[in-house]
Amino acid sequence: MVVGTSFMDIEETRTQFKKTGKKAVPAASFEQNVQANRDFLKKSEFLSDLLENLQPHLNNIKKVRCVAIGNFQEDFPATFQFALLLEIIDHINNETSRDILISLYDPIFTENEMHYLESLGDKWVIQENFSEINTGDYKSVLYFLPHAPLDLTERILASECPHLWLANNMISHTDRYTKAKLFEKYPHLGKLVHYLQPNLVAETKKQDGADDFTAFVPKRKRKNKNNSTKLKVKIPDIDYGSIATKFTSCKILTDFDEGKYLKERPWINSFSDLTLHAIGY
Repeated sequence: MVVGTSFMDIEETRTQFKKTGKKAVPAASFEQNVQANRDFLKKSEFLSDLLENLQPHLNNIKKVRCVAIGNFQEDFPATFQFALLLEIIDHINNETSRDILISLYDPIFTENEMHYLESLGDKWVIQENFSEINTGDYKSVLYFLPHAPLDLTERILASECPHLWLANNMISHTDRYTKAKLFEKYPHLGKLVHYLQPNLVAETKKQDGADDFTAFVPKRKRKNKNNSTKLKVKIPDIDYGSIATKFTSCKILTDFDEGKYLKERPWINSFSDLTLHAIGY
């Protein structure tokens, strides 16, 4: 067990990974790498922020559903993500004095990884299809989808009832699409982004004090603005109500100080724009 791991220790661990194509195979044992990662996470503002925002929900959580984590024994980012998963599980178990269930699936799991997960006990299940999606107890599951592709995100949003959603920031992860294109391609995700954006705008105005005054605009600029407005193409309205969904709202519980707790850390891009969302029903 690695004790008192420093930034330099993690950097040294990272250099022990050797490149094999797109993968990184650890020279040290998998358990050593995971423990080193966990020791560093324990000291991070990132983990403290996450656990603080999960705290009000702990008594409801009975299962963690982890999808698209990748090859956690071979790939450097996935190993750090697996370390975070273990920290979350231990925290919930310790705080609630009970063992939660962990449901995992990724089609690229190796045989060694599947055997390893099976060795962790009967609380760990490799589960392609989530069997408890229609129980109505949607608050009982914490979803963890590190770097899940948009098509997978859309599929889960359409077929299941996720509430706590620890995954890529829905807004920044879809900002390459126009609203119309996002709604056309990923309608459930587009609808959630639509719920999020008014809250974001309102919060920005509040922080900037925009509600307290009306900015003075010179007459010449007002005239130019009016002329340029006439030249703009009208954006068609999007009928979000045409998509029948169980969810009715979405908010961000934490984006880790706008991602500042995630950047320039030894985990590199393991967490990128990870954000904890709460989807309402």
